[in-house]
Amino acid sequence: MSASPLVLVVVVVVAVLTRPSGALDNGAAPTPPMGWSSWNTFGVDISDEVVRGTARAMYDNGLFKAGYNYVLIDDGWSNCTIHKPDGQCLEVAPRDSQGRIEPDPNKFPYGMAALADYVHSLGMKIGIYTAVSSRTCAQYWGSLGYEAIDAATFAGWGMDFVKFDTCNYDCGVHDGCIPNSVAAMRDGLNATGRPVVLYLDDGNDSTGQRILNPHHYHVWPKYRIKVADVYSELVWAWPAADYANMWKSWFDIHDSWENFMDNLHMQISLSYYQHCGAYNFPDMLTIGQGSQTAGQYRAQMFIYAVLGSPLILGNDVRNVDEDTLTLLTAPEVLAVNQDTDCVQGSLLQSLGSTELWGKVLSDGTFAVALLNKGKYNETVNVYVTEETHSSFQPAMFPAAHVRDLWLQQDLGVVYGTFTVEVPAMDCLLYKFTPMYS
Repeated sequence: MSASPLVLVVVVVVAVLTRPSGALDNGAAPTPPMGWSSWNTFGVDISDEVVRGTARAMYDNGLFKAGYNYVLIDDGWSNCTIHKPDGQCLEVAPRDSQGRIEPDPNKFPYGMAALADYVHSLGMKIGIYTAVSSRTCAQYWGSLGYEAIDAATFAGWGMDFVKFDTCNYDCGVHDGCIPNSVAAMRDGLNATGRPVVLYLDDGNDSTGQRILNPHHYHVWPKYRIKVADVYSELVWAWPAADYANMWKSWFDIHDSWENFMDNLHMQISLSYYQHCGAYNFPDMLTIGQGSQTAGQYRAQMFIYAVLGSPLILGNDVRNVDEDTLTLLTAPEVLAVNQDTDCVQGSLLQSLGSTELWGKVLSDGTFAVALLNKGKYNETVNVYVTEETHSSFQPAMFPAAHVRDLWLQQDLGVVYGTFTVEVPAMDCLLYKFTPMYS
């Protein structure tokens, strides 16, 4: 079924405010990090064997060559004396005499330094997980009170990335405890002299404190937005770029179209907070986990590219099909994501079920994604125009060369109107190169 033609105007957002400079200048993430995380596939069942096998698979199947160079160990790696039936920790093993956390000897019999050495031998990087609390989400050791020790331990093992989760709060959200802990981890990592990406995950919805606590804004009262009639301080509202290289910008994502749409539309107002070395992160890619269509997975990949979001895979990359690999390694799509200006794209127009997302790339061209959220195909007219638009600066060129970045095909020069049918629950991604004469 084809809907009535829609008119979408290619426009460019003009930043009228200076972007945050950020105090975290560790040089660790000049472009959005790309890699894989263990959580979505393995949960707490992570091990040396899984990490080595995943790193080797990424090296062999082309993911590493395409730019996915981080292998990230999530929750469940540290030593635990008694486990619950679901693998969560009931009783943590003591830290050593110097207060250092130790890995589970059954899961990681050769230690973390040896594992990091193996990953580094492939030319890749490795990351680890901890929490802004005494216990992690799965009740393993957290870093509250041990931030400097843990930072030195992680760097000593050769870790290149630390995920700092905010679950199981055992310090108040109103008294500065959480920001102080994050700052201590930041400063501890910086003191090691090792460039380590710091990821602050404030996306855990199990406590309810992140979104639904109307007093959460007392932590850092810099900016608030209204969600369901409750004013809440969200993670991007306090100066996250002063503390971390990337931060969760909404709740945990799940492998469903509806959940992707929810996470996506919470990114709309956040472009101001992103710049090189500091990234909004709408959570891991769910591509390849099997619950969505090929078109829906394309939409996620293309939109993440325009957002300039970190690309962290959550599927089992040891067993990945060719179609998924082709999507994840699409070179011209990844080039949009890794653009050296690190701009987060914006929702520029929305008509019917189709949205136009776009951004200006560092070479002066335009990345344009047409996202159809609906159940039916829609025909869209994209106009190259000089028409003015409130709060936007229009694309001031009479014609443009258009290229399909997914198909890697030149579509010719557009004078005035580019018409295309956007499949239902799918996305198309183009580059518009201005022509001024």
